[in-house]
Amino acid sequence: MSEKEPEKSFRVVDKRKVSETEGEERENWNVGGSEKANVNSADEASMENESKQPETVSEKKAADEAGAEALNFEADFATFIYSLNTQALLFMGKIPNPISKKYEKDLGTAKYLIDTIDMLSKKTKGNLDENEAKLIENILYDLRMAYISEKK
Repeated sequence: MSEKEPEKSFRVVDKRKVSETEGEERENWNVGGSEKANVNSADEASMENESKQPETVSEKKAADEAGAEALNFEADFATFIYSLNTQALLFMGKIPNPISKKYEKDLGTAKYLIDTIDMLSKKTKGNLDENEAKLIENILYDLRMAYISEKK
C-alpha cells in the first residue's frame, strides 16, 4: 500500500443567478483543494435539472405563497401548550421516543416542562380566552398527577 490515493474533492454549486451585492452572474466554484472537481458531466446535468430556481421576484413570491399554502400550519397558543405537554409526557416515560421507539424517563426535564407551562399560565392570566384557560388548567392537572405517580 505504498501507492498514494488521489485526493478526493467535492464541488459546491451556488444555484443563485445573481450575487447579493453587484447583480452579476455567479460561477460554479470548487472546495476541497483541487482546481477541477471530480464530477462528470452527467452528474452536473442532473444537479442543474434537480432544482430549477425561480428567476424573477414574482416567481419567487408565487413559489413562497404556494409553499405556505401547502403547509397550512398556523402557530397558536394551544398548539404550543400541546407541544410542551407532549414533551413532558415523553420525559415521564408515558409515550415512546419517536426516534428510538423506547420509553425513556427524565423526571427533571418533565418537571421543568410542567413548571414552564405553569409559568406561562401565570404570565398570561387575563389574556387568554376561556378555551385556552381551560386547556392550560386541564393539562397542568393531568401532568401533575402523572408526575406524582411516576415519582413514587
